[in-house]
Amino acid sequence: MAASAPAPPFDLLDPARIASGKARFGSTCAAYCHGREGEGGKTPPFKGRTDLTPETAFKTISEGRRGTDVMPPWGKAFSQEEIWELVAYIQALGRQPRPQ
Repeated sequence: MAASAPAPPFDLLDPARIASGKARFGSTCAAYCHGREGEGGKTPPFKGRTDLTPETAFKTISEGRRGTDVMPPWGKAFSQEEIWELVAYIQALGRQPRPQ
């Protein structure tokens, strides 16, 4: 992985950016792996998750992950701004209660 993620180009609490990230998440991340609203699917839930830093989320989305939990890299499919919108949405999910 790269040494560090770039700084977000906008406030990650911006409701419009969170909404854009939610739409992108729903069309690319939800169906098979992460669940419709980040409640988990093939992966642990994002809801209630407070240990995932924005920088780690950005790098994982951009570069993917290999090993026991494989994730494809999205850094060539999405712009950095689009990835940061996904991060904004994932962070918003982290502020919601963890699913029971």
